[in-house]
Amino acid sequence: MKICVVGLGNIGFNLFAYLDQKFSGEVIGVDVNESRVKELRRQGYRVTTDYRALTGIDIWLMAPSTGNQGKNLFSALEHMIICPGALISIESTLPPGTMVRIREFLENRGFKLGTDIFLIHVPHRVMFGVDKTVCDTPRVMGAFTKECLKKGREFYFPLVPQLVEVSDVRVAELSKVVENVKRYVDVAFAQEIYGFCVSNGMSYEKLRMAVNSKNNVELLTTDWGIGGECLPKDMNFLRTVCPSALLEGAELADQGYRDRILKQVGISKEVWLRGISYKTGVKDLKHSRGVDLVRALEAAGNTVKVEDPLFSADELSEAGFNPINQQTVDSQNNEEDTARVILDRHKALEIKMWEKEQYDG
Repeated sequence: MKICVVGLGNIGFNLFAYLDQKFSGEVIGVDVNESRVKELRRQGYRVTTDYRALTGIDIWLMAPSTGNQGKNLFSALEHMIICPGALISIESTLPPGTMVRIREFLENRGFKLGTDIFLIHVPHRVMFGVDKTVCDTPRVMGAFTKECLKKGREFYFPLVPQLVEVSDVRVAELSKVVENVKRYVDVAFAQEIYGFCVSNGMSYEKLRMAVNSKNNVELLTTDWGIGGECLPKDMNFLRTVCPSALLEGAELADQGYRDRILKQVGISKEVWLRGISYKTGVKDLKHSRGVDLVRALEAAGNTVKVEDPLFSADELSEAGFNPINQQTVDSQNNEEDTARVILDRHKALEIKMWEKEQYDG
């Protein structure tokens, strides 16, 4: 069995690394990013940028970033050398309607689904910082034919704790988008309630403790806003096909929350910002609302210094930020008081003024 993972970003590489251990010597990865491939090769992984080297592949696992209207996905399909009998599993999150377009693309190339090739959609699921691999949680699988479902079952059933099969591939396609948009709405709601608590002098943490004592309710924590790559993207996917005042309101509420964080600081201050990664516990700055906040604060004339337990001062400097370290704290203790505020990612609407020798970072 020859397996190829297409797309070696966060999701694709997680899948690739897991399968590489599971099926040693049978897995290869491909990505168009040459620097990414060179980096992984230096680490000893079997990866390439050349689709022409990928012949005789039995199982294609597609995990590239979707791109506008599935552009990246279709670009990969155009370059793949697809052999009769191959299983093609689309793991990327898709705009609703994309699987129909993929079927048409393959049929236009002369393939008959369920006979010549087997096409399935198994949208990835992983919560970084919690799950170790994309195969740790139940997975949904959809297909256009029973034969495709059967072929997909043979591969995925031994890999995941539960395989949830749906005969309508549109259900599988929509399920992942809905999961992420549900999360988006839940976070937006949490931000609204947190803002209400702050405005009325109540403890949001105590409210969460009270609310979450009911076993089927979870009031979430808050951050710098709703960031990451997936949630905003999938909100756009869903709103494109499902116009909704509720979804529009969630987006507006998130923007209002982020504007409120910025407005409370004002201008011409020194700001110490605690937590810069896109998500607590995940060492990644891409799509971080913390990064967006730093740049917005700087654009408003503030001087911003940052810290994050996942990054060293040198790493933050290399990424273009002014880091907070012990030397910074000591120098501030020796200076006259200035308009200096501290922002914490989980209490973003509760700014603290600097007090000498009181900083607990």
